[in-house]
Amino acid sequence: MRQRIDSPEPYHVSARFRNTLEAAILALEAGAARDEKALRLLVDHDHRRRQELLVAGQLERALRLRLLLERTAERAA
Repeated sequence: MRQRIDSPEPYHVSARFRNTLEAAILALEAGAARDEKALRLLVDHDHRRRQELLVAGQLERALRLRLLLERTAERAA
C-alpha cells in the first residue's frame, strides 16, 4: 500500500539515499552562493535577470529537498 503524501508518517529511506540527498542539498546551496557572487560581475540587465532566476531556482530546489529530508527516517538495516 502506498503512503499518502500528507501522511504524518516519515518516509523510510536507506542511509545511502539520505546521504545522497544531503549532498545534493549542499551542492545546490554552494552553487547558488557561487552564482550569486557572479552577479556582481554581470553588466547586462538580461544576464543579471537570468542569473538571479538561476540562483532562485537552486535555492528553491534545495529548500524542497530539505523539506523532504525532514520527513525521512533511516530504515533499519
